[in-house]
Amino acid sequence: MHIPTIVGDAFAKWTGRQSANDLSTAVQFPDAVDVPLDSRRLIRNRRYCNVLSKHCELEFDSVSLECARKALEHDMAYVPQGIVRLMQDVVVEEDRRYRLKQSTFVPVQVESFFLDRDCVTNADYARFVQAGGYEDHQYWPQETLAWVLQFVDRTGHVGPNMWSHGQPPADLLDHPVVGICWYEANAYARWVGKRLPTTAEWQRAGTWPHMRTGAAAEQRFPWGNAFVRSKANLWKHGGCATIPVDALNDGNTPNGVRQLIGNVWEWLDSRFDSASEGDVKIILEEVLAEVRGGAFDTYFASQATCQFRTGQPVLNRPHNVGFRCCISATDLRSSTENSENN
Repeated sequence: MHIPTIVGDAFAKWTGRQSANDLSTAVQFPDAVDVPLDSRRLIRNRRYCNVLSKHCELEFDSVSLECARKALEHDMAYVPQGIVRLMQDVVVEEDRRYRLKQSTFVPVQVESFFLDRDCVTNADYARFVQAGGYEDHQYWPQETLAWVLQFVDRTGHVGPNMWSHGQPPADLLDHPVVGICWYEANAYARWVGKRLPTTAEWQRAGTWPHMRTGAAAEQRFPWGNAFVRSKANLWKHGGCATIPVDALNDGNTPNGVRQLIGNVWEWLDSRFDSASEGDVKIILEEVLAEVRGGAFDTYFASQATCQFRTGQPVLNRPHNVGFRCCISATDLRSSTENSENN
């Protein structure tokens, strides 16, 4: 069975559609012109998961639900459940000295989910800023409210630190948004009705399907085990800055997720720390969130595999870290639920 068929079959179980090849061809983002105004605004602002979420208390008509499903199908890829093996560094004490033990691999079960095909762009994030996302407390945890308005751009307006006057550079609208901290990434994800992926989910997206069995079944890159510099925007690709999120399609995953490797590191919904053995305790000066995938200025390809893990302080706003969002398949209304509500 071909990979597009596998993906299509899995997606069809959620949508109730018969075709197994729904995702094998490009789908246009729906115009939503025939959708009621409130739903149209949500869908056009890429907030369609607020329409589709089974946790939403609002009811939507069948036209809105169908349009939102088409928007999700356009923007997101289905990743089936499975097991990943997370690389874990362990700090041990030997002869009164500390050393980093050879990495171990911990199996983790991942449930089915949908992942953004692209990193969030400057244009995407601008909609959040213009909608007052920084001033709306519902998208920010309580501990951040005292200083959330200090997340400002070069001119003192709220927004990513690479922007000016609350606006992204006009020539970088289709580039991944950078200069945002972990809290800002999470706030945007809540606004669109999604969340950041966990480290296990991110790795699952980049390493399935396994082409062979055994301990080494996971591939190192979305396209295979050999690094190919033309497939990812890393230092060796020759770039010195970000590129549009839809570039370098040769490096896509089989189900159409772009640039998991390279262009920008990606914030994840997982705290980063090292494990320890015995009585060893690790105390970090700052809380770190995990980032994955490497960036345009990552020199070593070994740091841009699907298994490599590192972290950034949650308040850092780096020039080379962006993010993409996801949603669990179980958090979406099924087609049966939709028909019952209509």
